[in-house]
Amino acid sequence: MKLLLRLATSLLLWIIMMVILVLIILLPRDMEVKRIGVKDHMSYHFTWSGYKENIQQYLADVKENKTLGTSVAHQPVEWELAHYGKRSIAILVPALIISFLIGILKGVFDYRRNRGLWKVLGEGTTWLGQSIPDFFIIIILELIISLTIHRMFPHLQLYGIEHWYNIFLPILFLSMYPAAVIANYTTQALKEEDDQDYIRTARAKGLPETIILWKHVLRNCWSKILIHFMPIILTLLSSMVIVEYMTLYRGMGTRLMEAIKIKDTIASTDTILPIETPTVIGFSLEFMIILLLAQWVNQVIKHFLIPVRKDEHT
Repeated sequence: MKLLLRLATSLLLWIIMMVILVLIILLPRDMEVKRIGVKDHMSYHFTWSGYKENIQQYLADVKENKTLGTSVAHQPVEWELAHYGKRSIAILVPALIISFLIGILKGVFDYRRNRGLWKVLGEGTTWLGQSIPDFFIIIILELIISLTIHRMFPHLQLYGIEHWYNIFLPILFLSMYPAAVIANYTTQALKEEDDQDYIRTARAKGLPETIILWKHVLRNCWSKILIHFMPIILTLLSSMVIVEYMTLYRGMGTRLMEAIKIKDTIASTDTILPIETPTVIGFSLEFMIILLLAQWVNQVIKHFLIPVRKDEHT
């Protein structure tokens, strides 16, 4: 019952945030441009009547046409949400799985090899992976790729969306930083289990260290690792826009940025800042729905793992 209440509360809060977000997007963007001498001066005047008219007009269009709107390509927004959303999910889900798998393995390695040069190669590289901005690492890797793979395989097109293998590079870039973060969480969780009574008991029974680590210690760390599920999702979604842009992968992130891109020049003296309002609303809601689902998963994990964690040493 408590879990259902938490899920319902999350749903209500996210619906409220979605409504607020839509109201922000529908703010009037009427700009007045005047030329004084050789300079153009822009001014913005907000009016509640204009704001009310925007909201009423959009809701009327949605009700009449049974759609969130139409994009500049004359496609229903729902079609674009499915088309570009499918591409982003194709890199987001594998990147999430790879991040946890590689991150946990790296965290175990850092925990076991924590002396001398091994510590530098272990925790040192994990710290480096978290400290250096991911876009900088992506630039370095792209430079290496251009100097090696492109020279050896000039016909291999790693960027774009034309070929089936174009998803591999975005998945790799997207999973790098979260994997380093999860590795750090795993190492810290394992260190917190040091000298626990159940570990001393297992060693007294003569169990090998590998079995103690993988069968007992790591099992008791699952709740501490998986509790960071929501922050990892937020990291992946925020990085996805940059990764898609830098790999020419047209997914949700790049399409949303195109929809909100404001032109550098104003064409007339009375104009509206040119954004695709229906498209921006659609993709913003799609991102928020993904976050809602991620929060539900996070709450389910907390509900089922944390109570078990309390009784594991009894």
